[in-house]
Amino acid sequence: MNNVKFDFSGGRYVVTGASSGIGRQIALDLADAGAEVLAIGRNVERLEEVKSHQPDRIVTASLDVCDPVALENAIKNFVVERGKLNGGVHAAGISALTTLKNFDRDTAEKIMQTSFWAAVDFVNLVTKSKYGVNGTSTVLFSSTSALANPRGMFAYSASKAAVDSLIKTLSKEISIKKHRLNSVLPNWVDTSMTQSSAEWTDRANNNDRRLLGMGQPSDVSAPVLFLLSDGARWITGTNVVVDGGYLA
Repeated sequence: MNNVKFDFSGGRYVVTGASSGIGRQIALDLADAGAEVLAIGRNVERLEEVKSHQPDRIVTASLDVCDPVALENAIKNFVVERGKLNGGVHAAGISALTTLKNFDRDTAEKIMQTSFWAAVDFVNLVTKSKYGVNGTSTVLFSSTSALANPRGMFAYSASKAAVDSLIKTLSKEISIKKHRLNSVLPNWVDTSMTQSSAEWTDRANNNDRRLLGMGQPSDVSAPVLFLLSDGARWITGTNVVVDGGYLA
């Protein structure tokens, strides 16, 4: 039974990583709740599938979030067409093994660029007065890996820990205009990205630490929508764990 309903009618939000997984779910849930959504991803075909669910409310843009010029152009075009943003969600990310023995600096740097540096650009754009209203709410994606530090994933863990630190510092800077900034720390949920990972089988079968079992994208989307909503208007600078009890 779903006894939680959100109403984002009249709101405008940008969601990165929207072509699959949790980002896709968030984009769909926002649109279903009445919001106009700029859904950003790299896979054009998947973005079109997302748009097909709410073609009047979802606008898509295919780009790499590590390209700040392309990211700003997409947001600028959306704002010109639809109006200023009420907030956004940076769900784009890369998960990959980076063991010390087989360390690949290019992979490690791409992980950091996508999760951290692109997040800095994202927050900067959403909170600019020409793109966002006063009092925006932005959610960045961290991970339980920032705290649990799984073996062989130091670059991923470090990038997510950096996101959590970013939340604490930037929230102080942007609060002068009532902007809010929070992060969510999900554990692995059942998505195409996790299923394609070399570690998927082990993690899927190792549910003993997930007291509530393996999660679904909707299990993370609902807390994100709450953080975006007026119901969370007194919450900022917070790292919210959504992990099925993994860190308990």
